[in-house]
Formats: sequence, structure tokens, C-alpha cells
Amino acid sequence: MIVAACQQEPTTTIGPDKDDDTFARRPSIARLLRFAAVNDPSDARHATNLELFLDLVFVFAVTQITGYLSQDLAWPTIGRSLIISWLVWSLWAQFTWAGAAIDLQRDWHARLIVLISIPVTLVLVIAVPRAYDDLGPWFGGAYFVVQALVLTMQGWTAVANPVTRRSFLQFSAIASISPMLVLIGGFIDGNGRVLLWGISATLFIVAGLIGARGEWAINPSHFVERHGLFVIIALGEVLVAIGAAANEAGLNATVLLGVLVCAAGACVYWWTYFAFLPNVCEHVLNESHGARRAQLARDLLTFGHFPIVGGIIAYSVVVHHVTPNPTESLAVPYRALLAASVVLILCSYLHTQFRVVHRLARERIIALVATVALCAGGGALPAWSLVALIVTMLTAMQAVTYRNFRNGGLAYLTT
Repeated sequence: MIVAACQQEPTTTIGPDKDDDTFARRPSIARLLRFAAVNDPSDARHATNLELFLDLVFVFAVTQITGYLSQDLAWPTIGRSLIISWLVWSLWAQFTWAGAAIDLQRDWHARLIVLISIPVTLVLVIAVPRAYDDLGPWFGGAYFVVQALVLTMQGWTAVANPVTRRSFLQFSAIASISPMLVLIGGFIDGNGRVLLWGISATLFIVAGLIGARGEWAINPSHFVERHGLFVIIALGEVLVAIGAAANEAGLNATVLLGVLVCAAGACVYWWTYFAFLPNVCEHVLNESHGARRAQLARDLLTFGHFPIVGGIIAYSVVVHHVTPNPTESLAVPYRALLAASVVLILCSYLHTQFRVVHRLARERIIALVATVALCAGGGALPAWSLVALIVTMLTAMQAVTYRNFRNGGLAYLTT
């Protein structure tokens, strides 16, 4: 998602196109005033203590998903993990879109709903490892309750505003079906549950595609910060996986090698994201309006960050295995997961860059292809050296990206 080739100002203005349906007709003065009220970038907000408290439940969710995936790297388990991950992500995204429109901590109605949702969400997360087994009803029931609560919280603000009413109704008409299918699926055994939950996950994507055609109340600084915090959650899981594996094995020179190499990978992942990406995303949202802002928020953040988080989770599974066994070669499933981690993250970066400035960074494409080649042909290498090679390559790639960005017109957005 890094906008790597921003070394020159884009020739196209990031903002509402003349073809945007928001500006297809001349709006009334009253409508413009309402539009400004829900799209004022000067009213910057930050994540509240209540939202950080809520995020603690999703910290546990990332741990649970990682643990479930670690049990078996067969394709059925990977597919089921992907469905569960998207359902959990969509739930978090609902809270984030609600928080982008209203201050969840200041509004007492919203504060009460969030506090009620936290223990129910915790039940959902506890059920994750056995959601496809005996705890399916618990997962489905908790998911239904929390989604109903957060949709209600979103609705009373969005429906009351003439600017956002239509967008929310279009979104909720489809999104409200999703938790119902999760609830029903929780009481169906076997492949029927997988099918219904897969349909539910797909419906949320469809709802997002339809709902973002109109206007939404989005506070850019808050919205971007919330997604950055989830990336931190995922990176924290990597460090926890490294520490837990080292603790189980007992710290010695060999394990220390695994710790240092794997932790270096986490640091590089942090750099590729936080060097300037959050500031660029916030800049893009501030410079856009109406339906275009909603579409960018959806594509760059809600949809675009899911592969980033998924790639980091995949890396955490790999490092939990590599840390205590750095001198052994990596089996095919772990090499495939390592390659998938890098591919998911870099593809997300490339998608965002092309979405914003219609260019692609060559160094990222080279790193992506080289990673796949290394993982495919590196079966004879010790695990630590394979990870170290990829970390070194990503470091060189990011150095080029960072240099290009610092020489461009948006250099002031670097952190």
C-alpha cells in the first residue's frame, strides 16, 4: 500500500471528478452546507480510550486466528481461517466506520453500545478456534448480536442526516443479511456452515461496494489512525509469537539467532507501513470529497488493509516455527506461507499506489517476484538464512522506495 513512486506530483487532482455522481448535478446551498458538516477535514480526531479498550478484544482475536491457522497448514484450514478472519475484520470495520462519523466515547448512546458489545465480542473470539466444531453456535450467536448493535449505532446517526441516509440504507440492506447467515450457519454442521459463512463474508464485500457509491461521514485522521492501530496489533502478534516460541524452547545461541532474524522481519514490516503510508492515506482522504472519499476509504483502508493484516498474521505463524528451529530447513507449507505474507503486503501496497497515482514501484515488483522465487527454491536453506535473505531484500526495497518518496512532492508527509 505504499505510494512508492510519489516522487512527482500526480498529474491528476485527488478529489471529486466531474463524473462523480456526487457532483453530477448542481447541489443546493443547504446540501453543500450539510456536505461540509460531515466532511470537514479540519476537525481532526484521534482514537479514544474506549476504542483502544475495544481493540484489546481484537488483539486476542488475532492471537486466536493465528493459533487456529498454526494447527494445520492444509488448504481447507487456510480457507476456513480466511473466512473467519474476514468476518472478524468486518466486525472491527463496522466499529471503525461508526467511529469515523461520531465520537464513540463522547456520545453516551454509542459508549453504552460499545461497552455492551465488548463482552459479547469476547465470547465470539473465545469461540474462534472451535468455531467450525462445537462452538459454532456461540460464534454465530455472538456475531449476530454484535453486528446488530453496531449497525443500530451506525444507523441512528446516518439515517438522521439527509446526506448519508441513502448510502447507509443501501449498505445495511445487504450488510444486515450477513450476520443472519452467520447465526444460521452456527447451527449447521460440516460444509454447510463453511458455505453459509463464506456467503456471509462475500455479502459484506458486496455491501461495501454498493454502500460507498454515496456519501459517508468520515473523519480522515481518525479513520486512518484506527487502521494503523490494527496494523500495530498484528505486528504485536508477531513479537508475541517470537517470544512465546523462544520461551517454550529455552533461550540459547541457536534460539537467539531465530529471535533476532524474525524480529528484524517485524521491524522491516513496520517500516514499510509506517514510513509514510498513514500520512499519505490521510492526505488522500482530506483531498477527496463525497462518494470519492467513501470509495477511497473503502478501497485503501477497509479492503486494502485486510491483505496487510493477513500477511502479517501469516508471518507470525512462520516465525513461531522458525524461532526455535532456525537451523532447520523450512517445509513447503511454511515457505508458501512466508511467500504469501510478502505477496499479500506488497500487492496491497502496489494496489494503493496505482489507485492513487496510477504508477507502480518497480522495486516492489522485483521484491515480490524474488521472494516467490526464493521460497520456491529455498528448500535446502536453513530457515534463518531464508528469512534473513527476504528481510535484507525488503530492506533494500524500502530504502529505494523511501529515497524516491523523500525526493518527491509529498516528502513533507514522511514521519
